[in-house]
Amino acid sequence: MPSLKVALQEGRAVFGTWLNSPSPSQAEIIGYAGFDFVMLDTEHASYDIAGTENLIRAAHAANLPALVRVAGNDSSAIGRVLDYGAQGVMVPHTSNATNARHAVLAAHYQPVGERGAAPTVRAARYGHVPWSEHLARSADDTLVIVQIEGRKGMANLPEIMAVPGVDVLFIGPFDLSEALGVSGQLDHPRLLEAVADITRQARTHGLAVGIWMPTPAQIRPWLAQGVQLITVANNDLLFYNACRQVIQAVRATDTGSTQL
Repeated sequence: MPSLKVALQEGRAVFGTWLNSPSPSQAEIIGYAGFDFVMLDTEHASYDIAGTENLIRAAHAANLPALVRVAGNDSSAIGRVLDYGAQGVMVPHTSNATNARHAVLAAHYQPVGERGAAPTVRAARYGHVPWSEHLARSADDTLVIVQIEGRKGMANLPEIMAVPGVDVLFIGPFDLSEALGVSGQLDHPRLLEAVADITRQARTHGLAVGIWMPTPAQIRPWLAQGVQLITVANNDLLFYNACRQVIQAVRATDTGSTQL
């Protein structure tokens, strides 16, 4: 399985999309389509923590790493999705260093963190992988992504960046644009420069920066700013756009019928 953490450490950009549907088939298809990862979302999607296990399993069938956004900074939820085999977790609403430290402690085993140890979890292939190997792989591959969504998080960015064990700062572009007085203007120079500044600061701490964009066309400016972990749209939007393209193409070839 490709390691997203290694890719980011090497300075590469990785591209994923969000899965809102509880469909294992769609998780698998995202992998076969060529994405670098899938982001599972237990904060807003129609499945819970338990529902992520089969979605992760389906992603792995297509050699696709899975990340999971948990609904909150909950140690049990973070540990469970990592036990299922997720390569990392995204913790929403991270507003200060205390939040960030809590996420790191929940995601990592001793001596870095306090994650509960169980040798027969799926991530260790139910005990097939020797415990020492599982520990080493978890330390090397587990991504801790903190999501900066509000004014408090933005104000406390320096202290959040300084927390050992945080790997990625994931910026909510709409929240940041609101804080900068350019609400919803995702191509505004003020927003682009702010993210460039965040990225420069993040690099001094050995961190990567992530962001979400609605369309592929909107990605280019963020790559230029040094953003590495990019999520594009989600499965619902991708499916909607594909359906629209198909029906528009069909109707363009049929001039004799009347649309209902």
